Amino acid sequence: MPIKKFILFIFLILIPLYTLADKKMDLIYPPLPLPLLSFDDGLESVGIEKFAGKYVLMNFWATWCAPCITEMPSLDKLAKHLRKKGLIVVAVSQDLGELSKVKSFLKPMMLEEIIIWYDKKNKGFRELGLRGLPTTILINPKGLMLAKLEGSAEWNEGLLLTQIEKIIEEDDS
Repeated sequence: MPIKKFILFIFLILIPLYTLADKKMDLIYPPLPLPLLSFDDGLESVGIEKFAGKYVLMNFWATWCAPCITEMPSLDKLAKHLRKKGLIVVAVSQDLGELSKVKSFLKPMMLEEIIIWYDKKNKGFRELGLRGLPTTILINPKGLMLAKLEGSAEWNEGLLLTQIEKIIEEDDS
């Protein structure tokens, strides 16, 4: 009996990891301009124009969303891996509390590269017409949305990593 439970446990662990690693973003063609959005970085109101000339992977998430938390370490690894190619990863919290509480929540994860922003009253989420968490969009240096993924993923490996690298290499911005 213990062997059957062990096999079931392994199966339940490996299948979700496999499905996370095998995802790709949905390409947006033609690329869409972003609405005028502003977020809170803890000090001031900021917009995506802060990163003009860079690729931005903007991840909408919340502390109460288990899949959102699960993918944070892989987003951080992706940010480290593609930093030299001009990619910035911004995690935009949809929590209703204060940004300081969100940052305290993330502190034990020791994320080094992800920039944390707060979406006051979920305004950016609504203006982008997003449907659920986590949702991640890829924005080019001109501020155009190139791709979107609804749901969690393993960002730093597999088809998804290859796809993002290819988009950055082939984009004519």
